[in-house]
Amino acid sequence: MKRFYKKLTLLGVAIAMCVSLTACGKKETSTSVKDQKEFVYVPEYQEISEKDDLSNLVVSNNMIYYTTWSYDEATETTSSSIKALEIGQTESKVLPIELTQDENVSMMNVDKDGNLVVVISSSIQGENPEDYTQVVTLKKFDKDGKELMAKNLEEVMKDTGEFGMYIQYLTLDDEGNIYLSNGDSKIWVLDNSGNELFTISTDSYISAMGTSKEGKVVVCVYEQDKVVLREIDKTSKALGASFENVPDLYGNLSLLKGVEKGFLVNSGNTLYEYDLDTQEKKEILNWIDCDIDSNSLAAIVGLEDGRIFAVTRDWSGENTKSDIVYLTKTKSSEVAQKTIITYGGLYLSSNVRSAIINFNKTHDKYRIQPKEYISDDYEAGMAQLNSDIVSGNAPDIIDLSNGSVNQYIEKGILEDLYPLFDKDSELKKENYVQSVFKAYERDGKLYAAMPTFSINTIIGKASDVGSDMGWTLEELMALVNSKPEGTEVFSYATKESILYSLCTYGLTDYVDWSTGKCSFDTENFIKVLEFSNRFSSDSEYAYDESAPSMPTKIRNGQLLLMMTNVSDVASYQMYEAMFGEPITFIGYPSSSGTGSSISASDVLLGISSKSKNKEGAWEFIRTFLTPEYQTKDNMWGFPVLQYALDDVFKKAMEPEFYTDESGNQVKTMKTSWGYDDFNFDVYEATQEQVDKVKNLIDNADSVYEYNDEMYKIISEEAAAFFAGQKSAQDVASVIQSRVQIYVNENR
Repeated sequence: MKRFYKKLTLLGVAIAMCVSLTACGKKETSTSVKDQKEFVYVPEYQEISEKDDLSNLVVSNNMIYYTTWSYDEATETTSSSIKALEIGQTESKVLPIELTQDENVSMMNVDKDGNLVVVISSSIQGENPEDYTQVVTLKKFDKDGKELMAKNLEEVMKDTGEFGMYIQYLTLDDEGNIYLSNGDSKIWVLDNSGNELFTISTDSYISAMGTSKEGKVVVCVYEQDKVVLREIDKTSKALGASFENVPDLYGNLSLLKGVEKGFLVNSGNTLYEYDLDTQEKKEILNWIDCDIDSNSLAAIVGLEDGRIFAVTRDWSGENTKSDIVYLTKTKSSEVAQKTIITYGGLYLSSNVRSAIINFNKTHDKYRIQPKEYISDDYEAGMAQLNSDIVSGNAPDIIDLSNGSVNQYIEKGILEDLYPLFDKDSELKKENYVQSVFKAYERDGKLYAAMPTFSINTIIGKASDVGSDMGWTLEELMALVNSKPEGTEVFSYATKESILYSLCTYGLTDYVDWSTGKCSFDTENFIKVLEFSNRFSSDSEYAYDESAPSMPTKIRNGQLLLMMTNVSDVASYQMYEAMFGEPITFIGYPSSSGTGSSISASDVLLGISSKSKNKEGAWEFIRTFLTPEYQTKDNMWGFPVLQYALDDVFKKAMEPEFYTDESGNQVKTMKTSWGYDDFNFDVYEATQEQVDKVKNLIDNADSVYEYNDEMYKIISEEAAAFFAGQKSAQDVASVIQSRVQIYVNENR
């Protein structure tokens, strides 16, 4: 599903520069003694409050060059400039380089003599609105903006295929030769005057290009399912030597000239130095340790004095904020210590990463030290996280989003959060959505908390499933049997996917962690196996491109039910329109309850019962539960603070207007949703629609919980039944035995 928003806001603030030090810059950012590195990088910030967008940053000879782009809503015109800022200074200057409204600086670099090499793209409109000519020009300017060279690249870039005339990468070697690539399959090598030397065609997508500290120009490609660097060999005019063991690259800031050798490689939260000679990587710094969100990085450069230079862009507020950051390598012994709170999870979401950085910047006593368990092997990462948790090596704060919460509760791994609420002078447990809290309560104790949530459920037409929530597997099968042969139950369903869904969202029917009892040898689970077997297997399923879309099938009665996740009122409005008649959140088949479950939209957090820093762990978790966080505009999912949720419902029912040319207020849509070929403009919700969503939330009576080891057992054994090698009863008996052993060993 794609969600489209009708509003785009051009962000910008007045130009004003100031130099300031954060808590990091005051040297309060190191790790604790138990995990202390010999050196850390201490950041010093220099704010650039540019009103215009800032990009194409390069550094040379103590100068920072960058381009700005702006849009004037009054005149509906755009303008671009190239600016220069001396390192350490606070005022930039605009270089006397004229760019027309149609011209855009797509790439920029600096040669060994300090000259700017710039790729400028423009479109020339033809007689008809749909006709235009794309022009790509290579220009060179000296440091003061005087034009030294201009070259139309039309002849050089002929035969570029579907990508057209587009430059994604630009780098230079020590001789001033210019290397260009469209990122698809073409590399063009020109001399320092812009004359073509040779062209290289590749079979692989080029994900980065750069020049090493030693002057070698390489491209990053995927070969045999791994990332490798390939040197551009000027003698053979082809890709030459291959370099392996390269960190995974993310984005276009990934391959940069090294400080001491090779390349700086930015990979997620870590900046590495990669040695071409040894083909080894060495961690330079972790961005979170430096209180920098890697998602906000706009540029990274290694300076000659050993410092790391970076530019960050913060788009989270009404105005865009830019910061220049100078990172200085400093002995850990010279940096003030804080109490370390460890945070462990499979991966860090962008919201969690930002929360950790903000906490570390502002808290004078504690510092969050995260560990991501994700690796190339998802199962290995998940297994290691679970092993650390159950073995007593759990982090202080545990991200439970991908774990078995009920198992952890039974093993006594998680701390009760209610006493921490009781001590909190601001947060009161009664002010939060009670159905969400109750989902993670046991015997009056709360073991997990989330900032936002959504509801997993199944939707059906009320005319098919009735108006009440909740049903059994027998009732689902009765509905299916009442329909004409060939009617689809779920879209894209297979034996394996149906078994996964019915087990994952109905696991509490078969495993009771509090007693240790398993119930897979029951008639109900045997029916789950038999129902799943009605569908095609993964290997047999064939997608029919000519078939009607899913919304069309629903409207025509060819498709009965839809598994979905409800995270706002607008999604309910869309589903109601898609089905074309009253709908019911019937839920997943269950022996009791509504069959609708609560899941964390972003993160689910608990505190280790063995943590020695429970108060510090709570200090971090509570930041997600504060009114300031819960009332943010960019929340994904329902907020867990009750009055914030009430406000969401209130806003959903408020119409939106715009003022037309005559000054009249005209109602407008809030947003637009699309699902396959079905499009729906969302206007204000009715009270009845909001009440339907409220009722779903109030009656969700279980939690989404995935146990990788347990489901692996179920799927392994079910395969014999699906293949006709064993009966459903025999398979259920084996699953019962194996899962019971697993539960007994892990309680």
